[in-house]
Amino acid sequence: MSYARSKFFDHSSAHALKCQTAAEILRSFGALRLRVTGHSMLPSIWPGDTLVIERRSLADISPGDIVLYSRHDKLFAHRVLRAIAVENPQLITQGDALPNQDAPVSSVELLGRVSEILHEGHCIQPPAKPAFAARCAARILRRSALLSRLFVHLRARIRNSQNREGSWQT
Repeated sequence: MSYARSKFFDHSSAHALKCQTAAEILRSFGALRLRVTGHSMLPSIWPGDTLVIERRSLADISPGDIVLYSRHDKLFAHRVLRAIAVENPQLITQGDALPNQDAPVSSVELLGRVSEILHEGHCIQPPAKPAFAARCAARILRRSALLSRLFVHLRARIRNSQNREGSWQT
């Protein structure tokens, strides 16, 4: 049995350490690339995409930007809906495919802004407002996490079948 699969290995601690390391690298060096694993930003960002994040302050962020923030030893890349200034400035964010807004993001939690999305070998600038079709798809995906997983699974199967068909052509 490998050490990673043993009952003595704490996966949550390892994940928290990865998140803390990523946050520290971004704070220290100002830029970072991260591979996406979640579904919260479908269809704008897909699992497997790589995000290029640049360190930014809260004052440099605008509605529509996708930001990376850290909370409870986890990293989140979500779209900014608006800024609020009660006593201290904060951001209101939400994943495109999530039904609810996140708790306000403080300047301490904010790590940076997504400047590029690397998707299937192409570099994409994240749009401040997704295209109409993407907004419609996100609205549908907000209804069910199961639907989001099914969407990702079907897309992967279609891509795999296209890759297999393409490999036989001359």
